[in-house]
Amino acid sequence: MTQATTQRPSSPDFLEQHLREVPPFRALIRAIECRLFDELGELQHPVLDLGCGDGHFASVAFREALDMGIDLDERSIQDAQLRKAHGIVVRGSATAIPASDGAFATVVSNCVVEHIPDLAGTLSEVKRVLRPGGLFAFGVPSHRFADLLLGSTLLHEVGLDRLGDRYGRWFNTHSRHFHTYHPNTWLRLLDAHGFGDIQWQYYMNAAGHRAFDIAHYVSVPNLAAYKLTGSWVPWQVPSVEKWIDRWLRPYYESEAPDDGAYIFFACRKH
Repeated sequence: MTQATTQRPSSPDFLEQHLREVPPFRALIRAIECRLFDELGELQHPVLDLGCGDGHFASVAFREALDMGIDLDERSIQDAQLRKAHGIVVRGSATAIPASDGAFATVVSNCVVEHIPDLAGTLSEVKRVLRPGGLFAFGVPSHRFADLLLGSTLLHEVGLDRLGDRYGRWFNTHSRHFHTYHPNTWLRLLDAHGFGDIQWQYYMNAAGHRAFDIAHYVSVPNLAAYKLTGSWVPWQVPSVEKWIDRWLRPYYESEAPDDGAYIFFACRKH
């Protein structure tokens, strides 16, 4: 079991692409995750996108359409179908994937697994639908997600530890995180569910995560725009876009940290 740190210099500029369509906080984290998936190289088909959402991530992260996307939210499924980033998009649960045993060579899942209460059932289903030797790649928040936030950090620095802990818990609850574990816990869980050849790395360093926290509040106008127009970025403002890009780019381009708010895993079914 090793900690992966490789980076492909040929990756597209995912941050620039995301800032055209999504709020700053989402652009930063999703751009980093796009790069991590891109660094996996060409995926072996058929590929399942577990928790595909509205399909935006897949449309940017992957250089060709994935074979199947699955999600529970009906509106997201409709949006994903319009984006055509998947051959087929179906409604279904991660704990009861509508596919036969060994149907996929690859399963990808981006910041989805932590939102599913039944983690054991999810990992068992992923193993079931993967063929032997199949790849499972996914990103999740780490055990440091709450305490590396700017709000938590500032409150702890001034001695308000209980308020700092409360802020972190509120953010996790607001984000609907059921699983924010240490890498060692994930390694044990993956091994127990039949996955090996596990590579992992932290992503989103402490400074980047503080910016991610601030960016949620900077993104309030995007939320208002989405509610009014159905688009996060209904019009382009080059000066604002340039400023946000300059602010977030150092965090997007930073190397994998020794300790981070998120963890990316790539493993294979035994």
